[in-house]
Amino acid sequence: MYIRWVVRKHKNAEIANTNFYDAYLVESYRDERGQPRQRTVAYLGNIRQINNEFPTIERELFLLRADRILDTLPELTESDRQEIREALRRKIPPLNRDEVIRAFTANLTWYRQWWEQNGCPLTDDELLSIIRATRGGMEAV
Repeated sequence: MYIRWVVRKHKNAEIANTNFYDAYLVESYRDERGQPRQRTVAYLGNIRQINNEFPTIERELFLLRADRILDTLPELTESDRQEIREALRRKIPPLNRDEVIRAFTANLTWYRQWWEQNGCPLTDDELLSIIRATRGGMEAV
């Protein structure tokens, strides 16, 4: 099995430097006459590439969705799943530590602004309580 990438350009490529990458899990087989053929096993999702980069959050969402789809395919061995995941991650790299910290910081900034604009600002202690609660999967405050 392998990943077939189908790349589509944005319909208005002159103003939007965007491509769309669709990932298909494909297997090779031979038909009844012995001719080599391929069949699509599963559609694993799509991701945008903007200015030759895959946006950070879209990379993570794409990989999460693809992992969930792979987990639903009973015909795959765990070894197959791992090989496919590695192939996906060679094309679409997972987030690194710095990217996660930047995203987390940006989200906290957005939430703080929302809380303040809506008249329910959180104290630092309340915010730390929420963060600490995520360690054990408990609800905070």
